[in-house]
Amino acid sequence: MFEKTLIPVAYGEKPEELKKIGNILKSFGSRSICLFHVSEAGSLFRGSDISWMEAHKDVLEELDLTVEIRTGSDHIASAIAEAALQEGADEIYLKAKRHWQIRTMLLGSVSRDLLRLSDIPVFVHKIRPRLPGEGEGRISREYLIILYATDLDEISNRPIPYLMDFQGAWCHILHVRDRRADPHSEERQKKKIDELLLGASEELAPYFGRVSSEQRLGDPAGEVLHVSEQIKADVIVLGRKRRGFLAAPMGETAERIVTGTKASIFLVP
Repeated sequence: MFEKTLIPVAYGEKPEELKKIGNILKSFGSRSICLFHVSEAGSLFRGSDISWMEAHKDVLEELDLTVEIRTGSDHIASAIAEAALQEGADEIYLKAKRHWQIRTMLLGSVSRDLLRLSDIPVFVHKIRPRLPGEGEGRISREYLIILYATDLDEISNRPIPYLMDFQGAWCHILHVRDRRADPHSEERQKKKIDELLLGASEELAPYFGRVSSEQRLGDPAGEVLHVSEQIKADVIVLGRKRRGFLAAPMGETAERIVTGTKASIFLVP
């Protein structure tokens, strides 16, 4: 399911950093990479030589990955989302804190637009999982901790096939809800949610060393961020509620989680 990944790149990217990224994507199952460069309207680098991308291609091919180079222009997020569809990518990879021209906009307007516009999953790599340093080993699924935040509805269940592909050491399933009006309704709702969480746990159990679940009352974004730090999640997996209109926000809950967590985000449209 993660066979092909599109990575947006820009002038100034460090090949050694891209090699680390290639290693982690390979560990998640990627075998093919599409390097995509967007020339912004009005940019000083627009129309410049892009031979620098060949160095990145060579670095990734050393990892036995198949690599293509593509370019686009104008609105960054729209161009990336469109290219990912045209290239048949399974996911888009964005790394925070990279030395490229849109670094100041990551987790700002570009990432928000991309998370809202993309029709394929977007992986926003933040502080966790930490990329290995020089001389260190590779990131292993053996230690991967995933937090799956779900409303337990049809849309929230879309990430399940991707969770099966992620695999890892531990998957914690979290459902956050409002309190019911009376004790009787509250007890019935709690029992119903427990049954649904048990079903999801059983579905994912073959793919993780450990699967656990819980339901909480309160603010969804706040609880997801709290639990994520409690368990030191490497990746938070979310389903996107709906495709937004161009001027609409991504969704307050998802946006608070994306901007507030140290864990990476995997958002499934």
